[in-house]
Amino acid sequence: MIKLVAIAGQLARSTNIEVYSVGVKASHSITIGDGVQLDANGNAEKATGGTVARGLFIALETVDNSSGSARDKYIRVASGNTYVYCTAGGAVKVGETVKFDANAKLVVATGIFGAETHVGRYIGHENEENAPTDAVNNDVIIVRLGL
Repeated sequence: MIKLVAIAGQLARSTNIEVYSVGVKASHSITIGDGVQLDANGNAEKATGGTVARGLFIALETVDNSSGSARDKYIRVASGNTYVYCTAGGAVKVGETVKFDANAKLVVATGIFGAETHVGRYIGHENEENAPTDAVNNDVIIVRLGL
């Protein structure tokens, strides 16, 4: 029996998927599974908080534009009501809302909505439909984007 192992940046479910292609910021590299936000010019960069108004996404591929100008390369990102594998940046309990930390990983959103930018909700680990467990730092987790 072959056991499939999920990696950050893979889609966790195949319904209600929202995938976009956005230009990558100049001199910037984004890794699959990283949180992505848009800068003031609409270019993709690693998320460090971001705003819902400009978009919050998860990278579905790795793109290196470190030697390019803005939008020399494009990256596919997941958004909206999409279930996607991400990387936890710390302990997260099932059902908690999450936000991006300074390393584009997902951590517990402790503030009220509006005081900080919530990305989605932690659902569980791979293949945990009936009894999901809490996550620890660097776990690959399933997050439902949006609230």
